[in-house]
Amino acid sequence: MCFDPPAPEVDTSYTDWQKEQNDAARAEEEARQAEINSGLSQVEAIFEGGTYTPLNPTDATTPVQPVTYGGMQPYLDQREQAQMDFYMPQLDQQFQDTTRDLTFALNDAGLLTSSVAGDRQADLTEGYALEEGKILADIASDIAGQTTMMNQQRSSIENSLRASGDQTAAIDQSLASMDSFAQDAPTLDPLAPLFTSILQGIGAGYQGYQTGSTVRSTRPQPLTTSYGRNVG
Repeated sequence: MCFDPPAPEVDTSYTDWQKEQNDAARAEEEARQAEINSGLSQVEAIFEGGTYTPLNPTDATTPVQPVTYGGMQPYLDQREQAQMDFYMPQLDQQFQDTTRDLTFALNDAGLLTSSVAGDRQADLTEGYALEEGKILADIASDIAGQTTMMNQQRSSIENSLRASGDQTAAIDQSLASMDSFAQDAPTLDPLAPLFTSILQGIGAGYQGYQTGSTVRSTRPQPLTTSYGRNVG
């Protein structure tokens, strides 16, 4: 009877080791990507606002206490409101004061019921609308600039997170950025006098009005306010 010799034992130690290395690298990369995605979600919640439930660092299957962030919008709203509260009352007060002074000046010049009075009040109303538009445009520009800076900071943090895989550092940087932006108050400068030209030339307007009433063939030179309306 003939027996076949036993098959030689194949040494698979290298391939086994290689497989273990590949499996470990794959698991490590999967864990890294999971941490990056977790970090990106939390960075988004910090900047955009919302509730994020991080994973338990000791047990990835067990969530920990949810964390709620306000996001950057409340800060931007507060910054916008601070500027509105600073500038609009000043604009309103200047309008009221100029309206009062205009009434006194027109009355002293005997023009309170004349067309000059109507023209000057229309100029004042037009001037108010123009100045209000300038203020609102400046505030909108400031908020747009702040929004751009915050988005740039967020993008930089996210890029660093993708490169490092360190979500803890990304979260700390995000929170620090939000604190920094919250402490960056807008520059608030008092408004300069805006409507002084409305009060100019009231006496000349009175003289022109009188001349136009008594000498029909002669018209006085018109007065021009800073907002382009001719009076007299």
